[in-house]
Amino acid sequence: MEHESPNPSSPPYSEPQTLIRSQQTVQTGSTAVCPTFQNIKGPVNVTVQTASSHSESRQMLRDVVDIAGVIDNHKKVLRAKVQYITEYTSKPGEKILIMENFTNLWITEGDCNSIPQRHEVMDIEAMSRQEKSGARSIDYTEIFLCSQHESRPPRITLTKGLAGIGKTICVYKFVYDWSSGSAALDFDFLFMFPFRELNLLPESKLSVCQLVQRYYPHIEDTATLLKDPNIKCLFIFDGLDESRLCLDFNKSPEYADIEHAMKPRVLLVNLIKGNVLSHASVWITARPAAARQIPAAYIDRLTEIQGFRDEEKVEYFRKKCKGKADMILSNVMRQPSLFTMCYVPAFCWILATILQHAMKSYSETEIHQHTPRTITEVYSNFLIVMIMYHQDKQSHGITEREKISDLLQAKRPVILSLGRLAFHCLKGQKLVFCQKDLESFRVDLSLLCDGFCKEILLQDEPIFQHKAYAFIHLTLQEYFAALYVFLQHHMGQHPNPLAKGLMTKVRGLFSRPSFSDVCRSACKKAAWSQSGHLDMFLRFLCGLSTEKNLQLLQGLSSQEASSGEDAIRTAAYIKRTLHRDIAPERCLNLFYCLNELNDGCIADKLKESLREGALATRDLESDEYSAIAFVLQTSNSDMQEFNIADYNVSDELLWRLLPVAKLFRTVKLVQKDVTKHLVNFLEALLILSKSQVQELCLENTEVSDVAMKQLCVAMKNSYCRLQSLSLSGTYFTQRSWEELTTVIKKKQTILNLDLSYTFPDHSAISLLAAALKDSECRLQTLKLISNDLNFHCCEELASGLSKNQSLVELNLSHNQLKDLEVTVLCNVLKEPECKLQILHLHHNQISSNCCQALGSVLTQNQALTQLNLTHNKLGNAGVKILCSALKNKVCKLQKLSLKHNNLTYNCCEELAFAVKDNSELLDLDISANKVTDTGVRLLCQISTNHSSKMQCFR
Repeated sequence: MEHESPNPSSPPYSEPQTLIRSQQTVQTGSTAVCPTFQNIKGPVNVTVQTASSHSESRQMLRDVVDIAGVIDNHKKVLRAKVQYITEYTSKPGEKILIMENFTNLWITEGDCNSIPQRHEVMDIEAMSRQEKSGARSIDYTEIFLCSQHESRPPRITLTKGLAGIGKTICVYKFVYDWSSGSAALDFDFLFMFPFRELNLLPESKLSVCQLVQRYYPHIEDTATLLKDPNIKCLFIFDGLDESRLCLDFNKSPEYADIEHAMKPRVLLVNLIKGNVLSHASVWITARPAAARQIPAAYIDRLTEIQGFRDEEKVEYFRKKCKGKADMILSNVMRQPSLFTMCYVPAFCWILATILQHAMKSYSETEIHQHTPRTITEVYSNFLIVMIMYHQDKQSHGITEREKISDLLQAKRPVILSLGRLAFHCLKGQKLVFCQKDLESFRVDLSLLCDGFCKEILLQDEPIFQHKAYAFIHLTLQEYFAALYVFLQHHMGQHPNPLAKGLMTKVRGLFSRPSFSDVCRSACKKAAWSQSGHLDMFLRFLCGLSTEKNLQLLQGLSSQEASSGEDAIRTAAYIKRTLHRDIAPERCLNLFYCLNELNDGCIADKLKESLREGALATRDLESDEYSAIAFVLQTSNSDMQEFNIADYNVSDELLWRLLPVAKLFRTVKLVQKDVTKHLVNFLEALLILSKSQVQELCLENTEVSDVAMKQLCVAMKNSYCRLQSLSLSGTYFTQRSWEELTTVIKKKQTILNLDLSYTFPDHSAISLLAAALKDSECRLQTLKLISNDLNFHCCEELASGLSKNQSLVELNLSHNQLKDLEVTVLCNVLKEPECKLQILHLHHNQISSNCCQALGSVLTQNQALTQLNLTHNKLGNAGVKILCSALKNKVCKLQKLSLKHNNLTYNCCEELAFAVKDNSELLDLDISANKVTDTGVRLLCQISTNHSSKMQCFR
């Protein structure tokens, strides 16, 4: 969760560390160290062995001790800033240690998002359905470490994440670990600068040295320290989305001198570009949209905080709600939509706060009835809970506390003022506001509850000219904005703040609009919005009209509201809007609005149809496509496979399924031609923001050259995460083979390829072999089942395998391969460089004449662990030859299938001896042969042999 700035407190004194710096060899005791900084614990005897004078040696020793002292003092200062986190609901004097309460965050490396075209909460709801994606997970302590494919650590790292996802708390934990000596040990100094504080720097120019000096006055002679290339510094800039600095990477003047004064925005651009302090590292955090301000060319590593996975949600509640965690968790998990939102740590905190308060007021049997069921109910409860906490903090004991309705009525003016501020800032997409904004909207936080807003800038520092504020989470601003519109209507002060146009406003003076008219105006604005910034506002507005929320907020409205009619009319208008040509994300949000209105008639019908499998046969209405997306996203079903054939889809309306189709791991299309609309859908699906599709199956269909080219372009896109591609039974031409093989060559995420039943000719196999030879090919599994491969095809395959270092599994079953074709392959497979581990040759025509070649593979290739020779013609003679290879100590085979090979008991004795001498074989299958009881008795001796590791004997 993005907590408020930690309260400083004196940390326990840490063991001093001595830092030794020299341009020449420095001796510590008797051990020489390199001319750089070395962290050495404990007492240090330093002998400087150089040709310099005694006075120079003494000066160097003083430098060593001075710098070590500066670092120790700096660590103490930083640790004091970040070791505690505060929450509004904390009791006076209560301190929460970050070390004890930090819950690990799921962070991925790489760009897996584009500019958002929807509300962030929609991303959150989608994320909860995701499995671990193809993007590499990375621990926060590894952000500045070298990865396997990098020769040096990144200099510029950008970490992005949604509002409340945990960016700031991640930074604090990183800084705390460094100051405690448990992480980021490569850095000698860390300097942390929140953007929300940089906003308030004076307009005058300042240098890098002055910037560091102003924030960290305890560090003297910063210029000498920063100029030294042996001193490794990390500059952390947190919250780019809150910045008012306009970063211009094209027109900003370039400066290299760290003592040259420049405007803060110019300073930051030069620091990122490396014009100034090129040896220093920089870490920036931002929301996804703001992250695009920094050109990709200047970013060495991009990471994204994905929030909590399910196990981390549970861990958070256990830490936060000690003693009551099990009951709270059971109530949260009964509501899938709420558990979904817990992907964001900030929402976890809100929900935990509500339920902890409820448990003080209700018994264990009653608590379930009072658990919120919709997002609006959560925030209405949160409003009440925070106001009651505020009462307690103002020294009003529980006996003096008014009834909730009276309390809300007393707080109505300031709630209206804060709501008005939230509404007008939301319209302008403004997230941060200053004291002047509070004054112009007549907001006095002390009269309400500073738990709704956070002061996001440091206080009591002369360099800051004024304070700035933000809601603790974007959704809370949207809730207050909706609450303001709701109250303005029901109090009659401004019946429809969303009305647009002079005539509409004039009509409103003579005929008071209903609240459903207000919701209709909001729906029109939200449904055609490109950014989705009004999605949650509309959800809250719809939810506020329900009976449950009206009961919760009784006392705020000066008159009774007729919720029933308004809710029905609003739901009817939303259903009509669903038939309009609006974006898929907006359609999906409208179903969440219906859910807030407790109207689930369309979704309930779709659930029944899904259970009955009726959607594959009946035509769907346009609104039902989005209903499918909503039902699938909010259900508890395992989202492993999305089979397009399960729905009688209209190509033109298929795009409405995109928001949910992208959450499945596998997308499947069987026995259906790939039309123009369908290929457009698949193309978008593969490159869509946060798409989880890792496997695409187009089986028993026909793909045109144009369609194949379009799909291949999508697969080569950097956003595509596809790992497995199955084209089994699909017909495509030579031109399509050319397109496909370019993907195999260059797309390093494609690991599994199934080309069974495609019947490629010699030229197609040549293209495939050339792709396998390419050094960039990362293919691990290749299936060519039932393709009538001939000798020339096997020659081409062999040439491809001879240069390939990635393939570990090859399936050539059902190809009627004879001894000659298999021998050609064996000549390559027996080479020690071959990495193949699994070879399937079942249902071919291999005889005993080929077993000598197969045996040579077993004795010379130590990588091969599985060999399937089921349904061939090996006979006893062939198996005896293989037994000689099995006895060889070099043979590493673990699984061997000889099923259906015309074997009799005559080969069993030889086979038994081979298994006895082989310490690697775990699984042997000789079923569907005529080994008789005598053969079985011979083989059963294996079980009495202590050296055998046999686990499965068929």
